[in-house]
Amino acid sequence: MEQNKSLNEQQEQVVLTPNPRKIEISNACAERAYGLFDSETGTQVTGFKKGTDGQVEFAHLEPSRHYDVGAIENPGDEKPQFSIAWTNKMKDDTDTILKNSHNLPVVYPLPYTIKNNGNNSNNIFDLADNRGETVGQVMNLSQTGDKPKIHYIWSLKVKDDTQK
Repeated sequence: MEQNKSLNEQQEQVVLTPNPRKIEISNACAERAYGLFDSETGTQVTGFKKGTDGQVEFAHLEPSRHYDVGAIENPGDEKPQFSIAWTNKMKDDTDTILKNSHNLPVVYPLPYTIKNNGNNSNNIFDLADNRGETVGQVMNLSQTGDKPKIHYIWSLKVKDDTQK
């Protein structure tokens, strides 16, 4: 019986430890680099760390700030800068999630992926949830063209259902 290869591949997992505040990416891909973004402003707050050792850690993080994690592929030696803009239908529910975690590590949900919006020549890429709906945009602020680009964003942001 032939096995599905994707079932055997281990996926990256992003985990937030509340105290002391740190973010770990296990099963990090060697071809990718990972960086942190301020969830409130969308500003990139760290450089990208390559996943060559299979694990990436961001330690000594500011406890009052909430973070999104971005992944780029084949970064080379460049130091790219990106910015995230979430849509109005998103809210950051990180505080509630952390309050209910009993100070145990919290696994980030499935990543948001890049959706081809036809506007990539302007270095603006749409972020899509697991249903393909656009939930935000990522802008490449680097002056190096469209490479590298964000492939995934992990966030504790959730859809705001209060507007239904």
